[in-house]
Amino acid sequence: MLSLTVKITVLACLLSFCLAFCLIIISRLKKKARQLQLLADQQTRLAEEAIRTKSRFLANMSHEIRTPMNGITGMSSLLSQTSLTREQFGYVDVIRSCSDTLLTVINNILDFSTMESGKIILEEKETDLRRCVDEVLEVFMGRAVNAGILLHCQVQEDVPARILTDNTRLRQVLLNLVGNAMKFTEQGEICIRLFLPSWPLPPDTPPGHVQIGFEIKDTGIGIEPDQFSHLFQSFAQADSSISRKYGGTGLGLPISERLVQLMNGHIAIDSTPGVGSTFTFTILAHPVEIRTLPENVSIPVLANKYPLCILLAEDNPINQQLALIILTKMGYNPMVAVNGKEVLNHLEKAPFDLILMDIQMPEMDGLEATRLIRQGDGHQPVIIAMTANATRQDRDDCLAEGMNDYISKPVDLDQLVIMLKKWGHLINTPHKV
Repeated sequence: MLSLTVKITVLACLLSFCLAFCLIIISRLKKKARQLQLLADQQTRLAEEAIRTKSRFLANMSHEIRTPMNGITGMSSLLSQTSLTREQFGYVDVIRSCSDTLLTVINNILDFSTMESGKIILEEKETDLRRCVDEVLEVFMGRAVNAGILLHCQVQEDVPARILTDNTRLRQVLLNLVGNAMKFTEQGEICIRLFLPSWPLPPDTPPGHVQIGFEIKDTGIGIEPDQFSHLFQSFAQADSSISRKYGGTGLGLPISERLVQLMNGHIAIDSTPGVGSTFTFTILAHPVEIRTLPENVSIPVLANKYPLCILLAEDNPINQQLALIILTKMGYNPMVAVNGKEVLNHLEKAPFDLILMDIQMPEMDGLEATRLIRQGDGHQPVIIAMTANATRQDRDDCLAEGMNDYISKPVDLDQLVIMLKKWGHLINTPHKV
């Protein structure tokens, strides 16, 4: 029989062995954890680099695609205002419709990428709700008339006329939803209804905000209830036959849902196959008092009231021609530079009130040219970026280099008019070249 001392010695040895074994295991686990952490860090770096690469690719593709798109949409718009036969006008209308569709696809892909990275930011500004809806109706009215579809709008009297919201994003949601309704409706009607919901406000609603409801109701093909859950998934359609017959990227609804969420609202669907669909969404917004409406911008003759000396910096010949035609119709006689170096050369010879500055130009880009202009001691013109780069970061880069404002391509004529009025009003002493 073993003595107590021997037993204690054996037990101590066993404990020492177990402790040593545990220390070895812990050491190996720590080594494995460090390896896994290094691998995770490497994977994170690779993922971040992939995101940056994708962002650079999308930014470059945005510019490369938007530049010719600017020429197509702008020239077709100008062509439609000339003397055309009915057949020719039909061809131009098809060109405009196709280019609008392509531009929507481009915008959806860019927006989806931005939302994936969580970088989308809303820009609240005063918005005329009825005008916003009217602009959406105008986009589809020609197609609706040709298809024999009644496209109309109803606005309850208690809906505020003007609110603070991101007008561009609200319009985008409406365009996506009405565009879907047009796509899947062959006869009957499509109605946009604005109303104040009767249900209570969310508990965290900011003071002074109201909930505004938007309903888009159609008499189209409808959707099976078991397909509702797929509608807001990226790149998904209700079923594969939808994609084959009607086309589409499957991004419009997911993007719309995310934008509505950013506007502190929600979106829902109610549909019956063969009867139609109703999409309803809400937003939270702050009503603003009605002020005097801005001057009508539909007739862009501005040179008499705002006699600006304008320099156009644009390297693309088609975009040059388009901008020159537009500015000439406004009564201006702009000078042209094809790169940043030519801009600086023009400024050495004479002062300019306003420069419409493209960003990606050969030899010297618009950002570098702006940086050098702002570093100089001479006359400082108003510089407006007019570029195919369309992300929020692009806008911030332009303003950071000293540009005064920003217009994205394809250039909206009304926005260009508003921009010229805005800055023309602030330029007191026009210079003559």
